[in-house]
Amino acid sequence: MVFSKLYEGLIYLFRSFDNTKEGASARKLSAFSGLVMALYLSIKHTTSQNIEAILITWLSFSALCLGIITVEQIIKFKQGNV
Repeated sequence: MVFSKLYEGLIYLFRSFDNTKEGASARKLSAFSGLVMALYLSIKHTTSQNIEAILITWLSFSALCLGIITVEQIIKFKQGNV
């Protein structure tokens, strides 16, 4: 049961690279790639000094791609005007 759901999810993901209307949108694929990159970088290339910067960067990219946050909100957060 679990493997069939996983298989269906992978098929859905790979349909996104066709020119058909099936599959995920470019925003979802960009967010997915941002999360995969955050996972990879946090496992392979982080130290205790740079882990926050790496994770905030890639997770913000993913949230931006999904429309959860906007560029204006990121700028306000960076300036401390939250």
